[in-house]
Amino acid sequence: MSTIRVSALKGAIHGVERNGSFVHGPYDKRSRLGRTEELIEPSDPITGFDPQNPHRFFGLIPDNLRHLMTRMTEPAIADLGDQPVVLCVHGFLFDPRDAVSSTPADSDNPHARIFHYQPNVPKEVRDHTTGLLHHLGFDAEDETGTSGLAFAYGWHSRPGFAGSLIGHFQNFYARAYDNAEQAAWNLLTCVHMLNEVLPAGKRIDLFCHSLGSRVVIRMIAQMCKHGRVDLVDRLDRVVILGGAEYVVEARLMLQRLHHAARPDHVQFYNIVSRENDVLDKLGENFGPRTFGNSNVIGHNGLDVENPESLGPSWIDIQIDGREVAAWMRDRHGFDVTGDNPESVWDHWYYYTDHGNMALYRAILRDRGNWNIPDLRRDPPSSRGWRVSRRRSVFGD
Repeated sequence: MSTIRVSALKGAIHGVERNGSFVHGPYDKRSRLGRTEELIEPSDPITGFDPQNPHRFFGLIPDNLRHLMTRMTEPAIADLGDQPVVLCVHGFLFDPRDAVSSTPADSDNPHARIFHYQPNVPKEVRDHTTGLLHHLGFDAEDETGTSGLAFAYGWHSRPGFAGSLIGHFQNFYARAYDNAEQAAWNLLTCVHMLNEVLPAGKRIDLFCHSLGSRVVIRMIAQMCKHGRVDLVDRLDRVVILGGAEYVVEARLMLQRLHHAARPDHVQFYNIVSRENDVLDKLGENFGPRTFGNSNVIGHNGLDVENPESLGPSWIDIQIDGREVAAWMRDRHGFDVTGDNPESVWDHWYYYTDHGNMALYRAILRDRGNWNIPDLRRDPPSSRGWRVSRRRSVFGD
């Protein structure tokens, strides 16, 4: 099928079953299951990168990972054409080792809970079990890429409370935030392999929620840090839902893109909601303390007074703004909202609401009507797309 599933654990990518079930033990080339090489990011920037021998970038040739990615990708893109390639990254509180169940709510394995193709799941808003791949327009029966290539990336974002505290002197959210650093490097290795297999000129989109934004933003920063402009050139659109990454880290990543002479090459669609206050506060107060702006991007956006100064590389779209909702409804017939009136826990409403998912699908598939320069020229109000800086629950 044209859905590639992998899971990352302790510095290595694992080949998993077609339904996402985790497989322990070393990689087996016949089954394409199990643990490939461990690849840890070097502490210092890599110099002397040779585009003719890109595997030297990792200090070794990752034979098993290369075998896994090549064997999975080549048949899945046979009829890809101009359909999108989308890497999906989940957020907090998932464990790819958890048993897969046919009932999404019974599993914390991301492949079972949200990277599935069930169009309608009972109590999906309460259990936050929406099938992202289905709602982004991918087809479970597609074997050759006629609906695009979905790359579902699982990583360990549910560390134990006691183990985090005793083993690492951290609360479990801060530990998950740190796990995202290694998950970012593992994701970069997957992009590195896709770079070899995909047709020339075919670009890659990224779709992430919550703490998955830490994985994605950190991965792009790593690309720039180590001079992998060739990988940056593969990237196209990044859709971020309720991002838990810090504003300062996102700004630093954008600075690295500018220094890499790629200021507008990647377009970031940062979907924010003021109704996300509760979990934003958890992220701001329980994550690792950082210098500079400690707000998270899903709360304040990139937190700039003049959003147009960001140019075509970044836009904050506030989906719980009335003007934004009216613009979406009147211009495109989308019923978007950032607020679940039945709950204050709206952190998952970004994707459990099917109207919101229709918007993200359009950004990834109706590209001509959803580019950032045109959105800036036609905003929903005089205040633009980030229509309110008010904090709806806690106040400023």
